[in-house]
Amino acid sequence: MSDFFRLFALLPLLWLPLPTHAQSITGAATYTPQQLHELLVGQMEPVVIETFGRMPDLVRGHNWFYERMALYIPEQNQYYTLAVVCFSQADGRVWQVVCYPH
Repeated sequence: MSDFFRLFALLPLLWLPLPTHAQSITGAATYTPQQLHELLVGQMEPVVIETFGRMPDLVRGHNWFYERMALYIPEQNQYYTLAVVCFSQADGRVWQVVCYPH
């Protein structure tokens, strides 16, 4: 295949947006911290596991800690590497998701 045709085949990739959202190093879907919060509040444990694509790294009380995240916030030029999912004691549903910087 000539160089011209290889370049032509790669052109559509140049228009793909660069990732500016959260992504687990394990390859889970990408979200911003705000999207994670909106997506998970009110959900039960199975939805959290499915969203992150894995079990938490640490469970402390009613909080699940997901470490080794690569959550880039372009407005702040900063990475968040820890997501904490907080479950309610009353009904076992997520009530808050907080992301912490590196």
